[in-house]
Amino acid sequence: RDNSDNVEAVNAGPEKTKELIDIIEEDRKLLAGDTDFTLSEYTEKCIMYGIIMLFGTVFPLAPLVALICNMVDVRVDGYRILWKNRRYIAQRAEDIGIWQYILELLNMVGVVVNSLILAFTLKGSKSIIYSPKDGSNAYEPWMVAFAFEHVCFALKFIVSYIIPDVPSDVQFKMRKEQFQVNQLFEKDL
Repeated sequence: RDNSDNVEAVNAGPEKTKELIDIIEEDRKLLAGDTDFTLSEYTEKCIMYGIIMLFGTVFPLAPLVALICNMVDVRVDGYRILWKNRRYIAQRAEDIGIWQYILELLNMVGVVVNSLILAFTLKGSKSIIYSPKDGSNAYEPWMVAFAFEHVCFALKFIVSYIIPDVPSDVQFKMRKEQFQVNQLFEKDL
């Protein structure tokens, strides 16, 4: 860390010191932020994602509306964090924790709900699936929902298997950091 700014502030004289004190006092007057900013943000994003996953087939413009809302939300949160609230204390986290399981549950429920919605709304349309050749009613919505759901789950698991959880360059940097830490401990012994 470079302390040249601190040295300059001390050697700058009383007017520069008074200016720095004024800046610190203004920062102290800012509102204290939420005690857990990430909780409210994760909750907000999971609710929006859940609405899109569960009702995306009913309202196809929902992802576009969510994108616009998120773009506005990023700007509002940035303004709030930078200008209205005190600086948040950073906390180290290994991953997103329980939110990963919540998002996976939303994925599963969303696939089931959307497959049921599609299967039961296809019945009235003249589609490839609903075209009995012998004149009988051969359409079974439960079977279509079951097949569609399993295809979606298979694709999801294939994609999650192909794409690693941690990118290779991050894995390399983590191994390098662990090696350097081990080297430091070996020097001390």
